[in-house]
Amino acid sequence: MKKLSPFLFLIILTTNCYAEYRVVNLSVQAKQVNFTGEAATALSINDQIPAPTLHFKDGDEVTINVHNKLDVGTSIHWHGILLPWQMDGVEGVTQAPIKSGETFSYKFKIKQSGTYWYHAHSGFQEQQGLYGAMIIDPATPPKYKYDKDFTVVLSDWSNTDPEQIFSNLKKKGDFYTPNFPIQPSLSKFITDYQNGSAEQREKLSQDYAMMQQMRMSIFDFSDVAYDAFLLNGTTKSKPWAKLVKKGDVVRLRFVGAGGSTKFQVKIPGAKMKVIHVQGNDVEPHDVEDFTISPGETTDVLVKITEDSPYIIYAESSDTLGAAYGALVTSLDQKVPYTQVASFPKPGPVHMGHDMHMDSMESMDMTMGTKYQDLKSAFKTNDPDKPVIEIRMDLYGYMDKYVWFINGLMEHEAEPIVIEPGKRYRFIFNNSSMMTHPMHLHGHFFILRNGHDEYDPLMHTIEVAPGATVVADFDADTSGQWFFHCHHLFHMMSGMARVFQYANLKPTNKEESHLVHHPMAHPSQLHQATFLDLGYDPFHNVQKGNLNFMIGWDYDKLQLYSEDAEVRKGKIESADLDIFYWLSISEFWAIKGGVNYVYKPAHKPYIQPGIGVEGTMPYFIETNLRSYLHKDSLKIDLQLTRDTQITDHFFVRTGLRGIIATKDVLADEIGTGLNKMEYVLRPYLVIHPNLSVFSELNHTQTHGALKRLLQHEHKSTKETVLTFGISILR
Repeated sequence: MKKLSPFLFLIILTTNCYAEYRVVNLSVQAKQVNFTGEAATALSINDQIPAPTLHFKDGDEVTINVHNKLDVGTSIHWHGILLPWQMDGVEGVTQAPIKSGETFSYKFKIKQSGTYWYHAHSGFQEQQGLYGAMIIDPATPPKYKYDKDFTVVLSDWSNTDPEQIFSNLKKKGDFYTPNFPIQPSLSKFITDYQNGSAEQREKLSQDYAMMQQMRMSIFDFSDVAYDAFLLNGTTKSKPWAKLVKKGDVVRLRFVGAGGSTKFQVKIPGAKMKVIHVQGNDVEPHDVEDFTISPGETTDVLVKITEDSPYIIYAESSDTLGAAYGALVTSLDQKVPYTQVASFPKPGPVHMGHDMHMDSMESMDMTMGTKYQDLKSAFKTNDPDKPVIEIRMDLYGYMDKYVWFINGLMEHEAEPIVIEPGKRYRFIFNNSSMMTHPMHLHGHFFILRNGHDEYDPLMHTIEVAPGATVVADFDADTSGQWFFHCHHLFHMMSGMARVFQYANLKPTNKEESHLVHHPMAHPSQLHQATFLDLGYDPFHNVQKGNLNFMIGWDYDKLQLYSEDAEVRKGKIESADLDIFYWLSISEFWAIKGGVNYVYKPAHKPYIQPGIGVEGTMPYFIETNLRSYLHKDSLKIDLQLTRDTQITDHFFVRTGLRGIIATKDVLADEIGTGLNKMEYVLRPYLVIHPNLSVFSELNHTQTHGALKRLLQHEHKSTKETVLTFGISILR
């Protein structure tokens, strides 16, 4: 046996002394919280929100025992950590859920360093409080120096259960829009137009016209209106603070742990030097502020030059609120949190340049992103290595709240098979109006931003609206790995995939099941009820509309009743569509089934019916239905448009016409044009579930129906003013 050289022996001895066998116990359990002045139930790890910050060293052998004290299953994902795929912690992809009362041990060797985090990957548990930071010390100290080191975890909170939030978004994609400070109202357009330069006015008019034509919101910054924003689990009523002293250099490790909130961060009176991004050192550079999306981490250095507080201000991109913290030089220091100015109000969302290239040979760098000047502090790759291109088109149907990769939701798509040893190139195209932070488990992206072998390594890449982003990754491991938008509600509604290594061989029945068609988030059943109830006190008339839908993302059962009327206690009009409803595109659906007519009719009858409904450009809602009764084809067309006047005040204008091909006079159906109806409805949104309205409705009969009504001495025209409520359940 050969003897080890003294030098080699020293290396082995040093490595063994540095590495440790670490055992950590984490207990997942419910916790009562009060972030808003109202008590609520959250989820916690070791009774903490955020969860305890885990500290390891490069080379450590780690066992993390997760004890589940919830009533439902759970799992924990180690975000950005390179480990065996079976330890990645994604329910439905890499493991079965940890059952209530049971324990799962995550075991892996750490082979990296930097700032990372961990969070639940079961349902919406991350949103409920299951997240925390993970700090891994490098084997050799970094070049930059600092005196103090603090972790800053930014997150969002809603007292509404996230399952209910998801259900609300499925009922109406812009459910929470009335709660946002920035609204696409006519009054805001007029104000911005009056205050703008000639060039700004022209651009503003073009933006509004384009978005109206595209049927998209011009201020689509966020989906969920949160009740609170947290910095290390504290709200602005009692902010987090740490003691420092003049002359200190402080390292702040920011973790974007929001369910869907993108934060903009600044420290007034201080320059921040970015030194570390997503677990990797970058070329240091100064910034006045920066943004951090869900899943991202950013480390900065701050020099304490004054004996005064340094306020950490993190504002949500939708301007709904902010989280606060402070570095103070004495414990009794007054911190003027309220004096921090908000960030300038954002302008309309602008679509970037969608390149639609068949090859990336003509693209030298990533388009339009906040990472443009980010450069790795070390060589990351051989930029000349051959690549296999994978196009990733990111889009969604906002009103239906379904989100796609390459036109398919997660539960519709097979795993993407990759070959070990190959390099793959993602070409992200975001043609939606929302930002998508895309996260790849178990690997690092090489972000192609023009620095070649110094292109930065990232586990999560923010893809801005309209942007094209290019990133490579090396297939240098095995197994199957989840890939998704880290906006939690986008992920849950379809923006996800599984990458599966071609050489993956199942080792037991459980893994065989997972490998077959990994799908963490199957399609769910959803329901929505839209109900209008109105009363005309001048004529003693009650009117009502009903639209009840239950089903999946593309197909539903629809129960629909339009303009049911009770006059002086007598039912004048009542019918009900019982239709199968099928979405055929983002804005259009077809439907068909039967219609039950109670009144007006000689006696109740059932007739077959088909229809089309959807949204035309300029947000013109269209509902076309046709019915066949006693050989008479009746066509009912309704067009409406809602115009937002102020933040919560809208005006609906509508037009409805009914024609028929043959007289059925006993059931008040006449040949030709039967009636025209004109609607003017101002309404006020009190809550996303509730609006109050007044409606002026004028109906004019024509042709054979008019003559019939005249013959029966009935009115041929009617004007009704109703006052009522609209309910969404």
